[in-house]
Amino acid sequence: MYRIPIRFHNRLMRGETPIVYAVISTLMGYRAYAERELSSVFDLLGLLADGTTDADGSHTAGSESTSVIEKSARVLSFGSFERTIQPRKDDVLTAMSSKQKQHISLQFDNADRYFSKLIPKEPFIGRTISIYVGFDADPQSEHLKQFEGTISELSVMPVLGIEADEQ
Repeated sequence: MYRIPIRFHNRLMRGETPIVYAVISTLMGYRAYAERELSSVFDLLGLLADGTTDADGSHTAGSESTSVIEKSARVLSFGSFERTIQPRKDDVLTAMSSKQKQHISLQFDNADRYFSKLIPKEPFIGRTISIYVGFDADPQSEHLKQFEGTISELSVMPVLGIEADEQ
């Protein structure tokens, strides 16, 4: 069972569609990717930084470890994943102490060879990836984290394929 903010619930009841996005933690910082442009998800918190402007006069924006250094619409498919509350083949007591690990497959657009150039500089294998669902106008703190795992496989072709396993 998820607890969701009332603003999230009210938007769902009005028929609005939330945005799904992935955040990959690389050695350089966080990179956010979605199927459509993330217009204001990170603008509210002031996390997007390209390293060219001063944030408060004492440091360059993007130099902190929590900065999002990129946000773009490059996701082709989030694939499917399922959450199992309790395994069906165990009794109640065993099911409460065991957990089924999730696995997810994502596909990113690499037609312009963007990831082919990025991966050698910032390896994704072994890095953390998180999948969030939320509304673009709401702060990121009100978005639901659907998945968090470690990138275990990737294939760089015209489509970048990422496989991740729950931590």
